[in-house]
Amino acid sequence: MRQCIIWMCVMLPLYCMAQSTGLQSSLQEFTQQDILKHSSISVSVIEVKTGKSVAALQDQKSLIPASSMKLLTTLSAIHYLGDDFRYQTALAHSGSVFTDGTLEGDLYLIGSGDPSFGSEKMGSHKGVLQLSERLAADIERYGISCIAGDIIADESIFNSFPISPSWQWNDLGNYYASGAWGINVNDNLYHIYFAQQPREGTIPKLQRYQPYVPGLELQNEVESGPPGSGDNAYIFGGPYDYTKRIVGTIPPGTGQFSIKGSIPDPPLFMAYYLQRGLYKVKIASEDYRTIHEYNQRKTSRTIIQNYESPPLRKLVYHTNNKSDNLYAEAILKTMGHEYKKKGSGSSGITAIKKYLTDHNISISGLRMDDGSGLSARNRMTARLMARFLSATAAEFGLQRVCSYLPKGGVDGTVASLFKKSPLRGRIFLKSGSMEGIMSYSGYMKSKSGRWHSFCIMVNGYELSNRKMRPQLEKVMNIIYDQT
Repeated sequence: MRQCIIWMCVMLPLYCMAQSTGLQSSLQEFTQQDILKHSSISVSVIEVKTGKSVAALQDQKSLIPASSMKLLTTLSAIHYLGDDFRYQTALAHSGSVFTDGTLEGDLYLIGSGDPSFGSEKMGSHKGVLQLSERLAADIERYGISCIAGDIIADESIFNSFPISPSWQWNDLGNYYASGAWGINVNDNLYHIYFAQQPREGTIPKLQRYQPYVPGLELQNEVESGPPGSGDNAYIFGGPYDYTKRIVGTIPPGTGQFSIKGSIPDPPLFMAYYLQRGLYKVKIASEDYRTIHEYNQRKTSRTIIQNYESPPLRKLVYHTNNKSDNLYAEAILKTMGHEYKKKGSGSSGITAIKKYLTDHNISISGLRMDDGSGLSARNRMTARLMARFLSATAAEFGLQRVCSYLPKGGVDGTVASLFKKSPLRGRIFLKSGSMEGIMSYSGYMKSKSGRWHSFCIMVNGYELSNRKMRPQLEKVMNIIYDQT
């Protein structure tokens, strides 16, 4: 027995070292491919139970993570806000309601930054039309029949700068770059419909858009692209800009093709639809407007009704499963409001850095410009991400933390991976990609039965993302086999 213990004490560390050395060699071999000779690569693999590094390849090189950044945002938010946190959006009024139903005052919709409010993806009221009807019914039920004042959308819980300053101009008019506002509604997007043309170079007719956005002007400069070219149309025009140029190409054909744009001012859009919903039940009002001023002194208000979001755990899973930028940015600002009583992206980033340093994770090499990863100025190291994931697993437990991530080969943006791999269903991860940029970060149960956190980032390759994806899938299978 004593000899057996001695053998284990001597040989087991050597065996583990051999395993680690084999993986290290395999990772090194991967980087020697011609397709990666101009690329920057950062890889870190950590055993969750012990917190020890199993393999590392330039793990302190700071690279662009793209949407993998959402893991820092969403998992930190679980720490600060809790699984069961729910956004609360309120209907309220100032002044008094008289016996004849007249409100001598203003009607308020008080935003909480809820990204699921009036959302077709997550909310209980599907889209702005259904939501406005529900709000109007609640106001009528409260006893208001006439408003001798304005309808005011109060979005002042967040600062009045909805986007990151470093987001690219060609992204801003598109649905995925709407930013996060104090009142978000209808996923902050509208649909534009084109009648496709069969020949390349012809101009598809812009048929319509919906829902209606007051004051929106669309300038169509879209052409039909070559067969199989996909959606290469971009909408130019940022927040508060109601004149949008649509450029690029859509596929040729004979049917209808749609793209999605970002609403220029979602709080004002919501105020318009609330007034419209009230008109339908014959409740008149003076005008509609918004309050943007952050931390301003509020008038006295009486609550009519509160509207709750789904719990944060569901919002976080949706964010990571669908890589939803709006949800990530709203969660970042909400975390900032909780931590510093200031609903801004910078306050949320400060909270994340505090979480990292509290867990003895160096923030050297970290640059966060947003919470979603849309900014090309974001930088992080693979070591930071893998250690962060190891720390969150220790805090929340593996089963719980994995429930916030899509399952490889099954869900969301990683459903197409691992179809013929033993990793299918044994890996929980977030993908990130831009042109020439790809990353994967998450947890896997390796062949040995041990759990590992990992991060793989590659920047600056010349392949298409479609061709790079299977290369990184091979790396994750190597990690599975050799850890």
